[in-house]
Amino acid sequence: MATVLTANSPAHIQAIAGRKLQSLDGLRAIAILLVFFHHMKSYIPVVNLPSFLMRMYVWQGWIGVDLFFVLSGFLITGILIDTRESVNYFTGFYARRVLRIFPLYYFVLVGLVVLGVFLGKSEAPWALAIVSQLPLPQDRWVYFSFLTNWTCLWKAQWDTQFSSILAHFWSLGVEEQFYFIWPLVIWLVRPRHMPWVAGGLALLSAMVRLMWVLHYNLNLVIPPLSIEIALATVCRMDALFIGALCAWFFHDIERVKKVAHWLPLVGSLGVGSFFVYFTCLLYKPQPILHFFYGPALIEHDYEDLIRLFLLCGGFTLLAIGFGAIILLTAYNEKRKSFLQGVLQSRVLGLIGRYSYGIYVYHVPITILAGFFLFPRLMSGVTTKEEQIIAQCAYMVIMAAVSYIVAAISYELFEKRVLRLKRHFEPRYIPASAGNLELERGKS
Repeated sequence: MATVLTANSPAHIQAIAGRKLQSLDGLRAIAILLVFFHHMKSYIPVVNLPSFLMRMYVWQGWIGVDLFFVLSGFLITGILIDTRESVNYFTGFYARRVLRIFPLYYFVLVGLVVLGVFLGKSEAPWALAIVSQLPLPQDRWVYFSFLTNWTCLWKAQWDTQFSSILAHFWSLGVEEQFYFIWPLVIWLVRPRHMPWVAGGLALLSAMVRLMWVLHYNLNLVIPPLSIEIALATVCRMDALFIGALCAWFFHDIERVKKVAHWLPLVGSLGVGSFFVYFTCLLYKPQPILHFFYGPALIEHDYEDLIRLFLLCGGFTLLAIGFGAIILLTAYNEKRKSFLQGVLQSRVLGLIGRYSYGIYVYHVPITILAGFFLFPRLMSGVTTKEEQIIAQCAYMVIMAAVSYIVAAISYELFEKRVLRLKRHFEPRYIPASAGNLELERGKS
């Protein structure tokens, strides 16, 4: 289907919407690798201080989800800005999003629900163990409607260790809820007002999160009681809106030039602040405990202190840091540098291309393998050295299987569905000669 451009859109739409930013695939790859190894943290053997520190830092790989949020805000807002004047703005956007997200999501969801129905008829211990990891029949509608992240608030029930086979779908719920409202906002708001709207909504999200924490009382901000704050959509929108703000900057290269020299510093401070805090927490936990809680009656641990930092501004700092990194990476897309070479490498490019599939598949794969493969792999282990080798081998196997399954899924299933997106390309009303002259006069 041919795209017809209006007088006020051909140059920047063709230049930006048609641009393939390979380096962002590299950032996607980094994000999914962080998330994958976060979920594999318990298999990292702890035999000395360096291995303990490695396990603790790998544990923080959940930040890959926040990187995904900022990337989504950046890319989706860029598409919405570019196609704002199209006649099929809403239908085209939602059709393309549905084709990208829904087929794989529902394929895995329905497959696991059906599996649970069949295994529920078995009395085998392993079958019942797998069923216990699947959504309860009365909760399935939550997963089918992309509202997974609200389960913990509605039912005060959530697995804080994310061992549930579909618990990671919470982040997809947050993104889909963002997609539901943001296109309308972009369509209604004048482009010059967009940064104020995105920035204001990001600030509002951070403030709601902080107010919720203060309502709880600091001593009660512990994972079993505060998980709903960390997963509630309104409390995680700051990352998506910060990504949107970066898209507004990137839409005009002159804007990016004005802030480009600040981006490395902002990125380092934003992401670095969390790791500086976490490092201090590892080596000097008592002063931090006393600072936040004083003579607390409740015993607190690392996870409590990490959660409190994040809820009281840490999530926003991470999002600002990731936003600066994404904007800098996109701005330097055509420049030759070692970092750009790494981000645009074939290896990271392929991982980034299959990142959605890896994200959807890797938790079910690793949990199911934990019932069957891991016990067999460890059955003949007798020494600590053999244990280390076996656990490391298991992580490599899980990484390889997750990648292969995602690659096969993309090439044989997702890519075929994605070809349908060509039917929903943006369409524009042909510009009259008078409008063309008017636009030339304005420019």
